[in-house]
Amino acid sequence: MRYLRVTVAVMSAIIVLGACTTALPGTPKAGPSTRNVEEELAGTKPSDLRKVFTSTPQEVNEYWTSERMKNAKPRQPQPGQITDVPRDEPVAAVVHPTSGPVGPTKPLPRDDSGAVWTRAGLTATTSGRIYVAFNGLSGFTCSASVVNSASGVLLATAAHCIWDFSGKYGGSWADSVLYVPGDTNGQTPYGRWTAESMYAPRQFQEKGKVNSDGNSIGEGWGYDIAFLRMRPLGGKKITEALGGQGIAFDATAESIRTLGYPAVGAFDGSTMRSCSSPTWTANRNNTFSFPCKMTQGSSGGPWYTRFDDQRGVGYLVSTNSTLGVNGSLLGKVAHDLFKSADAGS
Repeated sequence: MRYLRVTVAVMSAIIVLGACTTALPGTPKAGPSTRNVEEELAGTKPSDLRKVFTSTPQEVNEYWTSERMKNAKPRQPQPGQITDVPRDEPVAAVVHPTSGPVGPTKPLPRDDSGAVWTRAGLTATTSGRIYVAFNGLSGFTCSASVVNSASGVLLATAAHCIWDFSGKYGGSWADSVLYVPGDTNGQTPYGRWTAESMYAPRQFQEKGKVNSDGNSIGEGWGYDIAFLRMRPLGGKKITEALGGQGIAFDATAESIRTLGYPAVGAFDGSTMRSCSSPTWTANRNNTFSFPCKMTQGSSGGPWYTRFDDQRGVGYLVSTNSTLGVNGSLLGKVAHDLFKSADAGS
């Protein structure tokens, strides 16, 4: 499937704004910026944006024993001080789900409880947990989702799930990355998928940090998005086997449904959980937010708009970043990253 580029006017017809909060009116949409992103990234080497794995699928599967998976720690920082970040450049592009375009949907209810998600549909196979290590020293978990693309091999998550933002592990990329779609009580109903390569924005790598209290600092958190290219399993690409959700860049959001695997406090990471909201709040650090009680481990979980609850299908417009929950707006930086990952370049 190729990209479907649309003008802002057409995009508005595809994904229109639902009710915004009155706390901070506006849309989660890229706007004018004094930055020149093309110029900023002109000297970026491909190695600055991606990591290609040398480990084999067998080595990754052997590393992730049931004991290591059970003991993997959730990876997610607390929200910190908001930093003013220029809005990302507008792009207006959308890729439809593998099941086809999603028409208008009813506003979703407000539910911040993180209840068990049972109306799975396409999310049963496209949402799951990723397991990562850093320098082979520690195991962590996050959430992720399969998104549709021309290559048919992409997974979306948060950049902080695959990049050592804390500096504790050498400030480097994760390794031994394993994805388990539909992970439930330690079972792997749709297989164990390994990553071929992964991509994260240079803006996050350089400026997404945490302070001594573990709170996020720096404007890099406005670009907390990452894409992974997944290896085939059983002779099939990941979207051929599991399907793929839609993804929209520079999109105004209607209601939002988020999914993830929280694993702290009242949650144990054993089942997929969800929050929903008919409204959201735009922030000045290139993020938007809505109330949700899911805890660490839900990082990287998808935020869907125009989501059909019965069929479990919609358009990804962000991923869980910091607790609360907050997610990055997907503008030109995210779209360029998506295209690089899709092309494998």
